[in-house]
Amino acid sequence: MHHSPSTSHLVMLISFFLASKLLLFPGVEGTIGVNYGIVPSNLPPPTQVAHFLVESTIISRVRLFDADSNILKAFAHTGIAVSVTVPNDEIPRLTKLNFAQQWVENNIQPYTPNTNIVRILVGNEVLSTANKLLIGSVVPAMQNLHSALFEASLDRRIQVSTPHSLGIISNSSPPSTAMFRQGYDTYVLKPLLSFLRATNSPFMGMFTQICSMLS
Repeated sequence: MHHSPSTSHLVMLISFFLASKLLLFPGVEGTIGVNYGIVPSNLPPPTQVAHFLVESTIISRVRLFDADSNILKAFAHTGIAVSVTVPNDEIPRLTKLNFAQQWVENNIQPYTPNTNIVRILVGNEVLSTANKLLIGSVVPAMQNLHSALFEASLDRRIQVSTPHSLGIISNSSPPSTAMFRQGYDTYVLKPLLSFLRATNSPFMGMFTQICSMLS
């Protein structure tokens, strides 16, 4: 089969990811996923990407960095589990329930169940931004999105979480001494962890992003 230059580039990236995954975690059972960004200008169309992932790889999970309608439509009927992301700048507005309801209505409901949306990620590494408004808004935004999903009878199908960097840990070596950074532990992470436990949603850090949210 002949691949265009852009598709070949995608093939190499995915092949490298799979090789790294298998070398780093031999014998690990689970699903494999990739982050799908659209910043490069030479990427193939979303429909071509979706078809390639289904037909030529064992990838079964994709994380989007937004809720792009064209990509969500492209993954319809593929069975691939899709996680969509709320951009950081939209988080403060989601602290209002009516905006969260509108966000779900506009970005989730038109595409599910045809597209297998399994997770909404609220922001990206919000705690690392040091932006007090964003940090203080992330848990209320997650709660409101979950409430909106519940009202739409989608709460059992779609989880709500937020990805973190390793920057939230003050000391990670050795791992047994790892602790959350002071200040985040009580005021942000405690209510966040309570929400994740109550909704049976995953805590997502750098490891879970690299390893495609094994779950």
